[in-house]
Amino acid sequence: MRLNEFEFYNTTRYKWTLCISISVFFYLFLVFFLPFGIDNYNPRHKYSLNFLIEIFYFFLTSLGFLIFNEFLLRSLFPNFHTMKMIVIWNIWTLVFLSTVTYLTYNMLGEWHDFSIQSYFEFIVNCSSVFIFPIVGSFFYFRYQSLRNQIEHILTSKEELIDPSQLIRFSGQGAKDHISLTLSTFLYGRAQENYVELYFIEQNSINKFLIRVSLRHLVESIEHQAILRCHRSFMVNLYHVNAVKGGQNEFSLYLEFIDQAIPVSKTYKESVLNHLRTIKNFS
Repeated sequence: MRLNEFEFYNTTRYKWTLCISISVFFYLFLVFFLPFGIDNYNPRHKYSLNFLIEIFYFFLTSLGFLIFNEFLLRSLFPNFHTMKMIVIWNIWTLVFLSTVTYLTYNMLGEWHDFSIQSYFEFIVNCSSVFIFPIVGSFFYFRYQSLRNQIEHILTSKEELIDPSQLIRFSGQGAKDHISLTLSTFLYGRAQENYVELYFIEQNSINKFLIRVSLRHLVESIEHQAILRCHRSFMVNLYHVNAVKGGQNEFSLYLEFIDQAIPVSKTYKESVLNHLRTIKNFS
């Protein structure tokens, strides 16, 4: 079943981000640009605590009604799964919030600008301001969602890999060496002048510390399944069963461990090419 690409739109995190970002953006916009005749409260444009508190009413009103809109009103409708539904709801949000702002403005100004013409002008002007945090929040979460949905589940091309092949890891000292089969070695992690080798032994994860730089260790191992994928990591592609992430940086998920192994932009092409060779990766 395909994941809903707009599922983030229905999350509590997205709703709270939207409510707070719109309210903060609108408050700062009013304070710094003094639109819609707000400077009438302070004709000389001198900022005072009283003025900032007066404008803060707009922040509180916007936040309160946005919470009502996103968490109560939206709960009366099915989850939003299409762009059409999202666009319609955002149009409603713009009109609703602009109306609330118009009423708040007139209440603070003792209804000095209460008319149909003024109301429609507020709808247009306020919507042109609210649209920025709405679009910004949407595309930020959309980007994060797309990045997280890039996932490939991989299986080995068994005919190309001999899991019983012995790999020798050698360091600088006389005792700095260990031999592991391809099926037991998982990954290595650089720790200053050492490399921590992680491997499977008796159904548990073990670690062996070897004194050598990660670069020299990788260069000494001539096997297509073992390569460097990050400044601090080398990995055994034989155990990779999933790839998740974005276009420039992504992570490898290995059997037996929960930790994701990062792949940096520098090593991306090499890792992808090797995965295509030894795994069912496309």
